[in-house]
Amino acid sequence: MFVLLLFVFNTSGTLTGKIVRVIDGDTMIILMNGNIQVRIRLADIDAPETGQEFGEKSRLYLAEMVAGKAVRIEYEERDIYGRILGTIFVDGKNINEEMVRAGLAWEYKYNKNKKIKELQKEAQNRGINIWSSKNPIDPYDYRRIKK
Repeated sequence: MFVLLLFVFNTSGTLTGKIVRVIDGDTMIILMNGNIQVRIRLADIDAPETGQEFGEKSRLYLAEMVAGKAVRIEYEERDIYGRILGTIFVDGKNINEEMVRAGLAWEYKYNKNKKIKELQKEAQNRGINIWSSKNPIDPYDYRRIKK
């Protein structure tokens, strides 16, 4: 069954379902028709890691917006861990952008989305959440340090 799912979701497209678990500020599990669970990683953003400053706040904020709700996910690829990289929408609202707007996620190191870049600059200028910290550590760098 797992191999079949990899084949079915290997190309770009749209998924719909209900979010049944929020793992952290940029990763969740969607339950689709047929009782199929798929792990989703939010594209273009990187949220604080569990144990990192603002990690739990980021997770809780994402959960508040998506947990138990019907969502639409637009995706184009998978990451190196097999997760679908997608943009999640709830009632037409782009949740990836909302996480950055709230200062609870960074733009991902390899992001090409100009709107995400703009939202991060706005959050930095307002000094909210991760940007209220004197020396915020990007999750990418945090993971490298922890290794």
